[in-house]
Amino acid sequence: MPRIFKNEAALTPEYIPSKLPYREEQLRELEAYFKSFIESPGSMYPKVILIGRPGSGKTVTSRKFGNYVVKSSNKVQYVHVSCFLNRTLNSVLKDIGVQLNIAIPKRGYSTEELLKILLDMIREKDKYAIVALDDVFHLVNNSGPHALGTLIRLGEEYISRGDRYRFGLILISQDLTFKDQLDRSSQSSLGNAVIKFEPYTKDQIFEILLTRAQEALVDGAYDEEILEMIADVAGIDERSMDEHRGDARYAIDILWRAAKFAEMRNAERILPEHVREAIKNTLRGIRSDELRMLPLHEKIFLLAIVRSLTKNPNSPYIPFGTAESEYQMLCEQYGEEPRKHTQLWEYLRDLNLKGFVETRSSSKGMRGRTTLISIPSEPLDTLHEELRKIIEGELGT
Repeated sequence: MPRIFKNEAALTPEYIPSKLPYREEQLRELEAYFKSFIESPGSMYPKVILIGRPGSGKTVTSRKFGNYVVKSSNKVQYVHVSCFLNRTLNSVLKDIGVQLNIAIPKRGYSTEELLKILLDMIREKDKYAIVALDDVFHLVNNSGPHALGTLIRLGEEYISRGDRYRFGLILISQDLTFKDQLDRSSQSSLGNAVIKFEPYTKDQIFEILLTRAQEALVDGAYDEEILEMIADVAGIDERSMDEHRGDARYAIDILWRAAKFAEMRNAERILPEHVREAIKNTLRGIRSDELRMLPLHEKIFLLAIVRSLTKNPNSPYIPFGTAESEYQMLCEQYGEEPRKHTQLWEYLRDLNLKGFVETRSSSKGMRGRTTLISIPSEPLDTLHEELRKIIEGELGT
């Protein structure tokens, strides 16, 4: 059987490559902003915002900077918190505690009590950390601006206790709208240190794919024309500023899927048809890892929405009741007990907040008032297949 991969992990979202093309300047900026804190821990409370489209390199640059922090200091640690997974201040504090090897009680304490426990333990153990809050807008949207404001003003808390600054803070977001929701005091404390990440051009995506392919694939399993083909689909140019273009993560996902198709078909190398098949089966506006993190029945309800929209191809919207009926049929098919009506409303609210669906109220001309649901960001057949595979894998069917 021909070999395609030599290090498949190099094409996963979590991988930190040895080289980070076209993000060297952003790395240097991060190093400059945090230089004093790394060299003299506790001397200041630096706070920096990273903004840019999905797939523009914010997360991997922050994690790469984290490696630099660990190598540069024996005292400062790097903590990376996903606010997509941790949407409450309690959850964020617990994750920080886990990564700093500090035992945080799982339940029975208020947010204020948990914060005091964490601050006291960090001081007692003489720890310092640079904390990156990834997709921080999820924390603000779910728990309100006060939750983020509390973290922004942690420096003031330590100084009021007569201690040194224990944290540096990196906030990662698609834009600055989360900042506008903060109170004036928090905005002032946060400051205006912003590092921008522009979407990648076709040429830049090609260089990124070349770097990853050299690490992930065996020699002879690909050629540069295959990488150019993917870059043409994923990168921006003067003629195409599509909001989904310029996404390196999307391009890397296409390359991984194309390589998997070549492997499954016992091909000696990746062919254009493998790339075409990969593009057809690759999500664009929605991340596969985000889908996997949804609760099982929220995934089933989203699948019900997709199926309902597919059955009504002439309309971009379906009523909530239609999706609910489809959900009940899917639960019967999967042998699952359906969740209550009110729980489905919570699922819809969460899916809307995460950007998986769009909702609006029905027009006045319709009988009664209902909520209408749409999915404008993905081809329905691709999303259907991805959800089906994830759900059936989770259920073992």
